[in-house]
Amino acid sequence: MAFAIFFSLTVIVAVSFAVTKKNLHPFEILFMWMVTVIIHHTFVTITAVNLKLMDLTEHPENYWAFVFNRVFLIPLLIIWYFDAMVARRPYQKWLWLPLGILILSGSEYFAEWLGLYTYTRWKLWWSLIEWSVILLLIHFAWMWYRSLLNKEEVGNAALSAKTV
Repeated sequence: MAFAIFFSLTVIVAVSFAVTKKNLHPFEILFMWMVTVIIHHTFVTITAVNLKLMDLTEHPENYWAFVFNRVFLIPLLIIWYFDAMVARRPYQKWLWLPLGILILSGSEYFAEWLGLYTYTRWKLWWSLIEWSVILLLIHFAWMWYRSLLNKEEVGNAALSAKTV
């Protein structure tokens, strides 16, 4: 059941993302995807499991739903967030940040409610800090990569014309 729900959510988000106008260069999208998976799925998940902050499920179907959520859905939501923030003014970016953090934290607790994992010694406010730090790290990595693309003159003229 959880696999079907997360698969459906991922397909809906992926199709919605695919048909909307992109403000990011495809290389930026791939870079942000890789950074998100490295930080969130690889580092945070392994750390949380090893410190016994969360217990993964024993059911293979729920495990694959967990991986699907962490490798596809969460990075898609984060990339969509940053894609939407490129066209915004600086003060609007700060206004949308709490909403982005709440959506990511909500998806995390929705996955726990479906039984993909259980938090053993995890507090809600840790999730808010976790997502704030992850978004900050992704933002700084993205700014570095964007400057690298501009230096190498890769991409279209709109890449260097946009201010972030």
